Amino acid sequence: MDFFDLHCDTITTALHQSCGIDCGYLDISFPRNSEIKRHCQCFAIFCPDVISGEDAFNYYTMSKHFFENQLSEYPQYFEQAKTFPDIDRITKEGKTAAVLTVEGGRVLGGKIERLEKLNNDGVRMMTLTWNGENEIGKGSTEQSFGLKPFGIEVIKEMERLGMVIDVSHLSDSGFEDVLKNVDCAFAASHSNLRSVCGHRRNLTDEYFKEIVRRRGIVGINFYKAFLNDDAEKASLNDILKHIEKMLFLGGENTVAMGSDYDGCDVVAGIEKMNKIPDLYDLVRKEFGKETAEKIFWRNAYNFFAERI
Repeated sequence: MDFFDLHCDTITTALHQSCGIDCGYLDISFPRNSEIKRHCQCFAIFCPDVISGEDAFNYYTMSKHFFENQLSEYPQYFEQAKTFPDIDRITKEGKTAAVLTVEGGRVLGGKIERLEKLNNDGVRMMTLTWNGENEIGKGSTEQSFGLKPFGIEVIKEMERLGMVIDVSHLSDSGFEDVLKNVDCAFAASHSNLRSVCGHRRNLTDEYFKEIVRRRGIVGINFYKAFLNDDAEKASLNDILKHIEKMLFLGGENTVAMGSDYDGCDVVAGIEKMNKIPDLYDLVRKEFGKETAEKIFWRNAYNFFAERI
């Protein structure tokens, strides 16, 4: 099987725990399960809401340097992919293609010119907010508050640069502002469906259908609280329920994986990436091999083929 994961917090977790990606206790660690033939992993630099302004940009810079250090320390395991041909080449060589992303647009420190810097660093996708407020707008804790004028400027510049806009964590009003102000396809890298699990972080059916209409991408999140209204009862079967509903809503070419590994309390059974083949087998048995291959690899692969 092949695995394309749109979101993890592994770099941030490794940085704060002062460990390398081969330490063994991270959700995503190397060497990887040999059953995973091709692997492309979006590694997010996560900037928490308590860091702002220049401190946020400095935090991004520190995290990027750590990411680069890991690349140079473990070249046998992974290599940064800045373009789609990079993804193709690196994965065919048997290594993990590492796509750098950002979780939390506060890393810009309110300066639009820093998007060019991130783009040159190889950042290919950025969530506009985390849960709270930043210079761009507000997260899902305040659903009625949309993007600020700077936020509108940011998404238009991201569209110009070809950087993928990621609406995971964004408020509903912010989502509406994205629809009104850009024409490009965009992502919800790690979000499920609110009609299956009512958490505010999940997408409404209508928002999911808008992403489908724009030929965007949505990554299934493994966090228990986003899978089941009773998080302690969450199971792998809940992932199947979200996939089933997404397919019903027309998402055959939209559904992907957005694990949130090393950033959340993952549902039992796939606590680490090396268990992903078990989930693949469940999805294949439930929805067929062709659909499983789309969800675990092909949809995200095709999305990035057109955009980076």
